Amino acid sequence: MAATDEDQSFIKPFTSHNSAESLAIPLGLNEHFPDPLPNTVDLLDYCGRCWTIRTKKRGEGVFLTVGWENFVKDNELEDGKMMNFFYDCNRTFHVIIFGHNGVSEHRKFPRAVVDVSDYETGEDEDEEKNNRN
Repeated sequence: MAATDEDQSFIKPFTSHNSAESLAIPLGLNEHFPDPLPNTVDLLDYCGRCWTIRTKKRGEGVFLTVGWENFVKDNELEDGKMMNFFYDCNRTFHVIIFGHNGVSEHRKFPRAVVDVSDYETGEDEDEEKNNRN
């Protein structure tokens, strides 16, 4: 069956004994993968961070393998956390991770702080023009 224009999604609990080294994609999603299966897919989080993960077909199943461990480590996945995957039918999964309390986890990233006192404002320019007149 050909992929649709609509995103496909699924939810998976993280369990270290099953998901630490690879992740099985639900069989129902297989029909949305191109044939042949792409060598890699990208996992994208809400901040735009991206992990390229190798895919592998085992029997009927598709698995995320090489690179998956980095995703697990970088996102501090532990037993009981839930992952919501949205597949865009074009090699990219957007992922939202939910903590034990059921609330999505948002990672804090450093932001550049700009000291605006170093910049002139429009008000200062207007005042300078008025003072000249």
